[in-house]
Amino acid sequence: RPMVDGAVAFDSKKCGGLRVELNGVTGLGLPLGLSLICGGGFHGKSTLLQALQVGCFDKVPGDGRELCVSDPNCVKVRAEDGRSVQSVDISSFIGDVPGRPAGFTRRFSTSDASGSTSQAAAICEAVEAGATTLLFDEDTCATNFMIRDERMARLVADDREPIVPFVRRAAA
Repeated sequence: RPMVDGAVAFDSKKCGGLRVELNGVTGLGLPLGLSLICGGGFHGKSTLLQALQVGCFDKVPGDGRELCVSDPNCVKVRAEDGRSVQSVDISSFIGDVPGRPAGFTRRFSTSDASGSTSQAAAICEAVEAGATTLLFDEDTCATNFMIRDERMARLVADDREPIVPFVRRAAA
């Protein structure tokens, strides 16, 4: 249902990216590669991501999302504490885990995944299933999986931290 009261119209001219026209409406197209949607709290980032995650499906005309389209192989990835993970190779993101044999994360299984292991598994599963676009919302991501700042690196040396932050892999 479209927001009417207090809504601020989106102006694609103020954004980078590609300008596209669909049914007489000019909008924003995101190029292939890494795109970051950022802004302050309550600025519509999560709302935009919600529209993008269903952009490959038909919508009811007039519901406010009918002109939001996305890659048909688009998947929203999130951390999901406590989920089951079975035989997923998360070693690109999670190295050897203390108390487990070397190579454990090459065929990772658990009935109670942490936020970081569940998000790593979700990415690997999505890519294996053919996803070509991944959407992340900071509100539903494991922060320690997404980024590792300098202060944290000083507290826990890289060689003692099994998690390789996603931003390091995405930048590679």
